[in-house]
Amino acid sequence: MSSATSDAGSQIKRIPVKKPTWRDLHDLKEAGESYDELLGRMIRRERDYRDWKMIVEIEETGEFVAFDPDDLLEDD
Repeated sequence: MSSATSDAGSQIKRIPVKKPTWRDLHDLKEAGESYDELLGRMIRRERDYRDWKMIVEIEETGEFVAFDPDDLLEDD
């Protein structure tokens, strides 16, 4: 069950987690870091990982086409 409260115009969401999950999150949290900041950091890492994984897959399949960045900038 989730609930939301209003906090200075931004909405706060409650995410229920089991105690073992909460302990794992707590262990990952740095001193002074909020859970919102921790989750944001975890999201950025996951996005970076997915981007890296996509690049590796492109390199392995040979679907990568090299380009000259200067050519792209000339059109601006």
